[in-house]
Amino acid sequence: MTSQLLQPILIRTAQAEDLQQLLALESKCFQTDLISRRSFRSFIKTDSSRLLVAVDEHDQLLGYAAILLRLGSSVARIYSLGVDPDAQGRGIGAQLIGGAEAIARENGCTSLSLEVRTDNDRAIKLYEKHGFELEAQLPAYYEDSADGVRYTRLLDSMPSGSVPANRTRLPIILVDRLKDLPTVPDGCRVMTVRDYLALEHGVPGRRIINLSRSYEPLSLGYYCSLLAGARKERCLPEADALLDINWKRIHKNARLSLQTLLTTREGEDCPSFIEIYFGRTPDKRFRTMARQAFDLFRCPILRINIQQSPSLRIKDIEAVAVHRLSEDAMPQFLTALKAFLKGSLPKPAVRKLPSAVVAILVNPDEESPPSDEKALQCFVEAADSVSARAELITAKDYGRLLEFDALFIRETTALNHHTYKFAKRARGEGMPVIDDPHSILCCTNKIYLAELLKSNRILTPQTVIYDKPRMKELAASLEFPGIVKIPDGCFSRGVHKVSGAEEFSDLSRDLFRDTDLLMIQEYMPTDFDWRIGVIDGEPLYACKYYMVSGNWKIYEYENDGSVQSGDSETVPISEVPKAVLEVALNGTRLIGNGFYGVDIKETPSGPCIIEINDNPSIDYGIEDAVLGQDLYQRVMAVLVSRVGRIIA
Repeated sequence: MTSQLLQPILIRTAQAEDLQQLLALESKCFQTDLISRRSFRSFIKTDSSRLLVAVDEHDQLLGYAAILLRLGSSVARIYSLGVDPDAQGRGIGAQLIGGAEAIARENGCTSLSLEVRTDNDRAIKLYEKHGFELEAQLPAYYEDSADGVRYTRLLDSMPSGSVPANRTRLPIILVDRLKDLPTVPDGCRVMTVRDYLALEHGVPGRRIINLSRSYEPLSLGYYCSLLAGARKERCLPEADALLDINWKRIHKNARLSLQTLLTTREGEDCPSFIEIYFGRTPDKRFRTMARQAFDLFRCPILRINIQQSPSLRIKDIEAVAVHRLSEDAMPQFLTALKAFLKGSLPKPAVRKLPSAVVAILVNPDEESPPSDEKALQCFVEAADSVSARAELITAKDYGRLLEFDALFIRETTALNHHTYKFAKRARGEGMPVIDDPHSILCCTNKIYLAELLKSNRILTPQTVIYDKPRMKELAASLEFPGIVKIPDGCFSRGVHKVSGAEEFSDLSRDLFRDTDLLMIQEYMPTDFDWRIGVIDGEPLYACKYYMVSGNWKIYEYENDGSVQSGDSETVPISEVPKAVLEVALNGTRLIGNGFYGVDIKETPSGPCIIEINDNPSIDYGIEDAVLGQDLYQRVMAVLVSRVGRIIA
């Protein structure tokens, strides 16, 4: 039973050879308004339409979706969608909807519409689950005078409570001949390079492992990697990596960088070559070398040939075709392949392939993490509720990042830190990431943020940025008290109240040991700060963070390392003053549409942004006090909906 449930489904463009199966499926799915052979043929051939089909591993048709595109229109239309009644409950309808959304986006459309019978409860639930909203009633719309309704889905909006309809993330392994890979990992699809090139449409974000026999420029293997990039699929190796493999200068530099690692083994009994499978090698002595070689060339199988005398020296590095592996090496390669695809493959207890696998980056030893353990578990559960799967990873899992489809950073971010490195790597690999590198860059530097808000005329405390030579001038002219901040402080760290010129000068001299610039802001005492959580350009939650008793800050760090925090009160978005919400959204729009926490004080001049944080706190029982599990589901839904499409 399990193997049946995990049977890989492929969404592809319909071909003329599918006509007979399409007609049989149509009569099986519908009683009236049947699509004719002529109409199906037109959907396949006409530029103004697309016909997607869902097929199993034996190319048996399990469902289809017909999409109509009108020149100059921003609305694409799902004309018809049918799933074999015997195959329902396997997520095929959702995958076809995801395919329709991708085609609509590719053609510049901003929304997707469809019509459905009012008595088709199952279909209506499916569409509403995946973000379609009722637009109009259609009395006597169908051939038998049955009533219908029109639903519309805004493609760049993820309604609260909805689930992304991503197309299957089923990994595809490409070979020249099916016999080249004697064993196929469960949950994968193997196809020949010629069959892949004939697919016409890809699935953005889908994993492609190119094991073709030749990577030479203009070979079929090269074109597979090239077209995968054009289809926004994540191919290994990418087309530019194939060029690197054949570029002598890059080989020379690679040999130089890896030679140092080999030299440390001088005097040992070393093999004549080291084979590397997805950055792994069976010989523990050369694991660091294997990882570095894989990072340099991004090729599934590499062989480093070694000269033994008069000294150990790397002769050359070559890409090896899978059919050239020895009988003894094949089991080791298959083990490495399964490990590389670990994030893509379903666990034994999972009944369906997840639409995406999300890596949640955490630091178990962090004193004040953005989310506590209970909140992290809620995020994991929320991923499951949007048909995805989440796994907690740490800094040591950097080499595993390509096993995932999306990255969610739940560790305090900084520019000179592995969190920024993770974000950059994810973005470079075409993965959606929260927090994205640009948001980290903007939010972790208070000086940059202050200038950004000021230049866009958003109300902030009066701010002066200064260097060491200007410090004396300011000490004589500033009004005190004031708040001195280091550029990259977080959670009230590096934030100091100074009551006079002498205290200001002494503190600044001390802080200038670690930075060339500081900032001082006017002191604005309030009982609490608003924190507005914003994701995807919409408010998510609202909290009142009260100051620590007898203090002016939300957090107070004691000498013994302990942290005191003030009380908090989470309120419904509907109870937040409209002006506070507006300034929060205006501020975050300057940065992007990621996940932000906007700290705001209410003043006589209006709401005033103190700072905008990436990686805002989500702790169990605090920020989620109003929305509960819906808060976590909303975050995961937004992240998963971006798989296959980079958000600027």
